[in-house]
Amino acid sequence: MTGPAGGVVRRFSGGVHSAFAHRSLGGATVPRMESGPAVFAGAAFTLFGVGLLLWTSVRVRLREPVAEGANPAMAAVLTSLFGVGFLIVGVWAFTRP
Repeated sequence: MTGPAGGVVRRFSGGVHSAFAHRSLGGATVPRMESGPAVFAGAAFTLFGVGLLLWTSVRVRLREPVAEGANPAMAAVLTSLFGVGFLIVGVWAFTRP
């Protein structure tokens, strides 16, 4: 048996339950899948980005090298950019349905 948006509908003792959670998007009903993997990916990317930014800021503040054998300014800039990039990807993953 299919529901109004083509999702499979299962009958339970409590009534009818759709296999997909649906959300309204501008009047159209869009199927919404499980978000467990998106939450895990968002948490992993966000934690790594925050950790990288904290580590880089502590190393720069203590005037210690961010990367051995590299130009200190270039290493600090690149690790900061990558930290911000991971943070943005993590937040983006949290906003995925």
